[in-house]
Amino acid sequence: MSGKKSYLLAYNGISTLLWSYILYNNIIDLSNGFFSYKLNEGIPHKFIIITQLINSSFEIFHSVVRLVPSPLATLFLQSFARLIIMIGICFVIPESPANFNLYIFSGLIFAWSITEIIRYGFYFLKLWQKNVPFALVWLRYSAFFVLYPLGLICESITVYDSYSVIEKRLPLYSKFLKFALPLYLPGFLYLYNYMIKQRRKVLRNEKQKLL
Repeated sequence: MSGKKSYLLAYNGISTLLWSYILYNNIIDLSNGFFSYKLNEGIPHKFIIITQLINSSFEIFHSVVRLVPSPLATLFLQSFARLIIMIGICFVIPESPANFNLYIFSGLIFAWSITEIIRYGFYFLKLWQKNVPFALVWLRYSAFFVLYPLGLICESITVYDSYSVIEKRLPLYSKFLKFALPLYLPGFLYLYNYMIKQRRKVLRNEKQKLL
């Protein structure tokens, strides 16, 4: 096994486990009816912040050095939207009520974590045994029909619900968000159309293999 393959196997396997842990904690929080942290405990959603920062940094690096064929523009768009939440809201304004909205923020976590568990799990199996079960291939290129809109709605509401706090504390940042928030829709449409095109190509190839 080559060093590149071993590295990517480890990266995708660890990422799958990290997002599985995030999803598990989110399910526990929902069943309890509250998030497991309190405002006076500091920055909320620390584990997700760190995980997303690591993933974003590594994947942009992978794309730049051509370790993987992922388009850089797509990675930037996806990372930009998530980091507005993770850094721009959870880290910069931890007191924002949006960080404590159990159902909206849990919806956001569900959309992100399930997407990443499927994606990293798919890449791990593809590297490990090449022939990925068709069910997982279908899920990898179909789950986004539901998960992407869910993420868009929850991310937008989270930013909107934080705006009054940002406007009082960070006026300059509030102006940035006024510019950034309308970009969610065109960015979403770009990613959504990209995934639809990928789905057509991949599923067509998979069906040809079955013939």
